[in-house]
Amino acid sequence: MRIAFLPLDNRPVTRDAFLALAAAAGVDVVTPLRDRLGSLKSPADVDELWAWVNTEGAQADLFIGSAEMLVYGGLVPSRVGRESLDRCLTLVGRLRDARKRAPHRRLFLTASNLRLPSVADSTEEPGYWAVYGPDIFTHSYHNDRAARTHDPKSRALADAARARIPAAVLADVRSRRARNLAVLLTLVDLAADGILDALLVGQDDAAEYGWTRRDLGAVEAAILERRAAHRAWVTYGTDELAVRLLARAMIEARGSRPRVRVVYSHPDNIAAIPRYEGQAVDATVTSHIETVGSRRTSGEADLILFVHNFPGAQEEAPYQRPYDARTLDAFLGALAAAASRGPCALADVRYSNGADRILVGRLLASAWPPGLRAYGGWNTLSNTLGMALAQALLVRDDAGRSFTALRLLDDWAYQADIRQRLAADILPRYLGASSQDLGEAYPACRDAARAWLVGDFVPPLERCLGCGIEIDRVEFPWRRLFNIELGIRVRGNGSPASAAPASGPTTRPGPAAPRIDRAGAPDANR
Repeated sequence: MRIAFLPLDNRPVTRDAFLALAAAAGVDVVTPLRDRLGSLKSPADVDELWAWVNTEGAQADLFIGSAEMLVYGGLVPSRVGRESLDRCLTLVGRLRDARKRAPHRRLFLTASNLRLPSVADSTEEPGYWAVYGPDIFTHSYHNDRAARTHDPKSRALADAARARIPAAVLADVRSRRARNLAVLLTLVDLAADGILDALLVGQDDAAEYGWTRRDLGAVEAAILERRAAHRAWVTYGTDELAVRLLARAMIEARGSRPRVRVVYSHPDNIAAIPRYEGQAVDATVTSHIETVGSRRTSGEADLILFVHNFPGAQEEAPYQRPYDARTLDAFLGALAAAASRGPCALADVRYSNGADRILVGRLLASAWPPGLRAYGGWNTLSNTLGMALAQALLVRDDAGRSFTALRLLDDWAYQADIRQRLAADILPRYLGASSQDLGEAYPACRDAARAWLVGDFVPPLERCLGCGIEIDRVEFPWRRLFNIELGIRVRGNGSPASAAPASGPTTRPGPAAPRIDRAGAPDANR
């Protein structure tokens, strides 16, 4: 199988993670160069990318691409750009022409319902979000909650927040949401008409109530009305959607539907709603299992998914507090036993935006379980679930060990530890430097991060995995602390060295791609 891949944006987590997992699975991929994908608020040249889709991309057996890249030039441009609705729908309509040009090529598309973050930060939003973001979120949340629950307190909070938002700002927010929803509904029509073979509509930075929930409901209703449920699905997550479709494609090609059994660390709390998402943990787990093309079972399974969920409410990894490690004994004992018999995956979602340091400490205290194919503990619950599940289903042996090492260095070492050290110890030394714009602190942050990784985190990881790990590059995509890009080289224990995808007109990582680069970039600034 040959895949043409058009990423969501230029971050390594959305581009190179896909390429690394495809390489480990033995899949040939063609994709545009990173510098053709835009950056942060600067959109890619959409017409240039469409030309690629219809030329080199047309030679593939399968296209997996992002609607945001095809229509707006990237994820963040989809939130801040001023393209007219007519322009957006015209671009969506080009998918019909793409089907005619290459009728042999299947079309798998990801799309994202417009997020609605609660923070006063315009790094990835229109400029007014730095002032009115919290009020926009509050109005959205309580407006929807009042409509659903008839709670007068929510109605009062919604009205008070609305009064603080200028009419022009609120009109712009609503206009952007309406444009995005119109694009999503048109994509559902294309799936219903058989133009798209798969459409996965995700959601990042949401809550139990709000306009995000309302718009997702409209998409779900359209899928049912157009009888497109065999080709189109609504889910949570965004950055990991492409690897989920990659796993689905490979599962379909193999002609089997793997059975996945789920084991929780806190099974009494699976109805809790995690941060940045709008539904219960267990509902999201089921959604991820089904949308990758597998099926959930309570009996005999081809893969056991261990979910380290949270007691009470989910908290942020930077603020995690010590707890009794012995409470993990039963969960880790079950993991060790299962991984000695067959394939397992571990989704570490006790916290958002980073790993559970106590859990990872327990894991690294002994040899890595032989059947544990994947680990993840980054950003949102859905980001972690989707990536770990896809890795475990795509890679059938130790070919994914390098990617697992990278995940641990990112999710455990950087997100749960080093990122906070840099903010506290390095940034204050440089005038004007901030976590959102490193400025002149960039080289010092890079050097400190490398030194801490090599000195504090690589040695226990090497002992556990039984291999050598070299870090040959550390960068910060979009020049901010939230993301890290690592180039690593892994040797030993039967695992080939891993390397960055090659440069050229396009990238074609194959089964023997020797290095992995990716960044722990989130769906949003949080």
